[in-house]
Amino acid sequence: NVYHKLGAAHRALGQHGQALQCYQLCLELREAALGPEDLQLISPLNNLGAEAQQLLKYYEAQHFYLRALALEKKHLGARHLTTATTLGNLGAVYVQLKKPQAVQCLQGALEVQKKELGPCHPSVASTMHNLGNALAATGQGTAAAECLRETLLLWRQTQDGGIGSPKDVAATLHSLGNVYRGLLNAASAHRCFSAALQIREALLGAAHPHTARTRHCLALVGCSLGTPREALEELNLAMDGLLQNLGSKHSLTLQARLDAKTLTSSR
Repeated sequence: NVYHKLGAAHRALGQHGQALQCYQLCLELREAALGPEDLQLISPLNNLGAEAQQLLKYYEAQHFYLRALALEKKHLGARHLTTATTLGNLGAVYVQLKKPQAVQCLQGALEVQKKELGPCHPSVASTMHNLGNALAATGQGTAAAECLRETLLLWRQTQDGGIGSPKDVAATLHSLGNVYRGLLNAASAHRCFSAALQIREALLGAAHPHTARTRHCLALVGCSLGTPREALEELNLAMDGLLQNLGSKHSLTLQARLDAKTLTSSR
C-alpha cells in the first residue's frame, strides 16, 4: 500500500518513471504475499499499464493490461466496468502498435461503458476517440470520420456539463483532420486542424509539441489547397516548436524539416 500511494503521488506530479518503479514494487510485494492470481494484483497491473503507456512503452503496457484483463475476467467477469476499462486501455495501446485487434477491443469496451455509464459519459467519449483512430488505422476512413464526429458532439456535451476538457476536443479535431486528409477532403481537414490549433495554442502555448504537430498538419493541408506561402510560414513555426521541445533528432522534427525543405524547393 505504501508503494501504491507513492506511485500515485509521483503520477500526480507527472513523474511517470518513478511512478512505474513504485507500482512495480507494489506488484512484486503483493504477488509474493498473495500469489499470481489474486484480485489485489489488478490495481497495480492497471497502473503499471497506464504509466508504461505514458512513457510510450507500448509493449510493456500491453503486457500489464493483458495480465490485468485475465484477472478481471476471472474475478469480476467479462461484462464488468473495470474489465471494460482495461479492455479500452488495451485497445488504445493496440492503436499505437498498429494491431487490428484494437477495433474489437474498443468496440467491446464501448458496449459495456454505454450500458453502465450512459451514452454521454467522458469515458465513452474517450473510448470512441480511440475507436475512431483504430478504424482509421485499419483503412476504414468513412467509419472513422463518423465515429470522430460523434465523439466531438459527446465532448461538447460533457463540456456543457462542466466535466469535459477542451484538450480532448482538440485531440479529436486533430484526429478527424487526419482522417479527412486520408479521404482527400482537404477543406474539411483544414477546418479541423485550424480549430484544433486555436485550442492548443490557447491552452498549451505555441511551442508545445502537440501545438506544433497540429500546425505541421495544417501546413501540409494548406499546400494541397494552393496556399504554399502561408503553408511554409506555418511549417517553419511548427519546426521551431518541435526543435525547442523535442530536439533536432526527433522523428517529428526531422519530418517537419524535410517537408519545409521540399516545399521551399518546389516554389
